[in-house]
Amino acid sequence: MIRFSPNQNLAHLIHWFEWENDAFQKAREQDKPVMLFLSAFWCRYCQRMDEGAFSERENMALLNAYFVALRVENATRPDIDARYNLNGWPTVAFFTSSGELLAAVNYLGADEFKELLLNVYMGYQRKKAENHVTEPANESEASRARQAEEERSPASILSEISSTIMALADRVNGGFGNGQKFIHPEANDFLLSRYETTRDCAYLDHVCLTLDRMRNGPIHDALGGGYFRTTTGADWSQPHREKLLAEQAGLLTNCLDVFRITQRSEYAQTAEEIIGYLDKKLFDPSKPGFRGCEDFLRPEGEARTTTDEFFTIIDDYLYTDANAQAVIAYLEAAATLGRADCTERALGVLEFIWSRGRSTEGSMHHFYDGRPRLAGLLIDQARMGTALVQAYSAAGDIEYLERARELAEFIRTRLTNPDGGYFDLSVCAADLLKLRLTEIEQNGAAAWFFLKLAQAANEPKYREAARWALRAFSGNFISYGVHAAGFGKALGEWISP
Repeated sequence: MIRFSPNQNLAHLIHWFEWENDAFQKAREQDKPVMLFLSAFWCRYCQRMDEGAFSERENMALLNAYFVALRVENATRPDIDARYNLNGWPTVAFFTSSGELLAAVNYLGADEFKELLLNVYMGYQRKKAENHVTEPANESEASRARQAEEERSPASILSEISSTIMALADRVNGGFGNGQKFIHPEANDFLLSRYETTRDCAYLDHVCLTLDRMRNGPIHDALGGGYFRTTTGADWSQPHREKLLAEQAGLLTNCLDVFRITQRSEYAQTAEEIIGYLDKKLFDPSKPGFRGCEDFLRPEGEARTTTDEFFTIIDDYLYTDANAQAVIAYLEAAATLGRADCTERALGVLEFIWSRGRSTEGSMHHFYDGRPRLAGLLIDQARMGTALVQAYSAAGDIEYLERARELAEFIRTRLTNPDGGYFDLSVCAADLLKLRLTEIEQNGAAAWFFLKLAQAANEPKYREAARWALRAFSGNFISYGVHAAGFGKALGEWISP
């Protein structure tokens, strides 16, 4: 289902396609370029393009007459987002019907967008006249070149990831980087794992500083509960008003881990508050499952800034990877805080996602909107598998372990990259998804799943599967920044006694 800005707009009058082969077939048959609009449910600038550029009559006429228009949300199609995101949302990209990139931009107003449409179309006509078509860049060649680099010891890689993340640590405000601040719970998670291995207090101290500064800053919604996704200010000020399930679940796990390590009650209190927010705002008891996010918008024409003058909308899709993260956090909350209700809720969500989200080939779908959609993504199998292993540990039901084994076998048989690691999706699709990617964050999640499964099932083949995920990356990790955190945590688990 295609979704538009909740404010008044005419964007629905454009002849949009979702990501489907019919769109590219139409582009070939009608000899038209393809426009991809890559958005996020909560993205205000995406909504402004609906209200402005996509509601301007001449732009609508140009798009309907001379282009095939595709519309994709980042959360529903992370595979497309990984390939075509141009440093944020919205991304507007133009292609030939064979996949050659013509142009790509971010947000544009109505007049600038009209000029771009005209320039792209005229450029497309000139390119046809020149009869010059360039094949899309082959990402697998770059991947093979990277994998051909000299292998390094796991200990040296782990040390480099640790040094890189600590070099990014803001020692005044907490968090990472000195500009726009993101929550990055996976980086906190990595530092906590390093503390528990090395007992170096610098790791724990930075996580505590981060959680404390966030708790006392505007990124924490003291009125509505939960935490906003990001802030413009390095001091956690000027928040962007959207709250995503995955970030809340990650922060909940951070707080529970710090409470377990330090026994400081304020972290248990913060964890309880996050659970309260999730239960009240994002949990849908009719499924049961956790919805994707809460977004805040001002009424049209308003310029005020206080939270109570916003109205909220909820992304009610159930995303498998984010729900699995919430299940993991709730099971940890049950063990750490003694809350049996969290176990009940977690297992109920896990059962719903499993029963409604499985494909005929045995993999998890990515999201559920009344029907399951998009099967076979690595991140869903890895996150769901980890949640199942944790459910087995918490409840002792062997069925959870058997289900985790099924997902593990899907990854091993359908997603294995022969050069090392695992591909992000199971099928090489046509058109703009001709290549499968091997990504560090997803392979870190897969390695963690396999290590947890190897421990729970006492089966060495899964430890070997984890090694395969970890061997895919051996070059310079500095460029990954905090995005190497999950990989680093799995690597630390791999080499620990």
